[in-house]
Amino acid sequence: MVKSDVLFEVSDGIGVLTFNRPEKFNALTPTMRDTDIPDVIKRVEEDADIRVLILTGAGGNFCSGADVSRMGDNSAAAINPDDRSEGLRRTLDWVYRLTNLDRPVIAAVDGVAFGGGFSVALTAGFMLATPRVRFSQVFGRIGLIPDMGSAYLLPRVVGPRKAKELALTARTIYAEEAQALGIVHEIHEPDALMSAARALAARLAKGSATALAGAKQLMDRSISSSQAEMIEAEVAAQFACRSTDFHNEAVRRFAAKEERLYDWDTMMRAAANQA
Repeated sequence: MVKSDVLFEVSDGIGVLTFNRPEKFNALTPTMRDTDIPDVIKRVEEDADIRVLILTGAGGNFCSGADVSRMGDNSAAAINPDDRSEGLRRTLDWVYRLTNLDRPVIAAVDGVAFGGGFSVALTAGFMLATPRVRFSQVFGRIGLIPDMGSAYLLPRVVGPRKAKELALTARTIYAEEAQALGIVHEIHEPDALMSAARALAARLAKGSATALAGAKQLMDRSISSSQAEMIEAEVAAQFACRSTDFHNEAVRRFAAKEERLYDWDTMMRAAANQA
């Protein structure tokens, strides 16, 4: 059997993309970046039955970024600028699509999330991590600038000043600091990480797909939009939600004093009682 460097499985409306090069800390090869990961994203985009996507890594690490050992001769004479630029553009295309996916994305991060691995984790709206997680904008250690979307994504999570500090120092940050900075949503022990990610995904999957997508897109858009632009976007998104079966059934249940279709507090209490 030929080993796949990217695994993808779907169950109960939850897709799980796993980076699967544990012997190399799940470093990304050109084939992973150019073919394997984009193919998975395309499948998710085209399958409305996949309600939530989880990103994770095999073997106790998330992803150490690009495989530096494969970079080869980077002297000025050896570099073809057009080829290198096109390769990065292909990668940034799927990073953009992943960031703007019209459904929730969860990153379940253990061990190393360095460089491009950190970038990929930042595309998720929810990041769960273990106490042994390590993040770094490691690019500076080899004389590069943050890429794979980090220059866009990181300042929106931690603010421009902290993002510059992390980029310029290329230092390592650990679980507690990452959570304090708002990078990490929850911390779980390694053996509980995926079950926590799946439980979170299952709760999110109970919501209205239209409303979740609309809310996600509006929050992202608000960073670079005027209030006037957001008014028009909000009106359009709310109009789309009002016509859904989910909304109509939720209103009917509210009027009839029946169990709510989507009640996060109740779901969390139920989970706590089962623990």
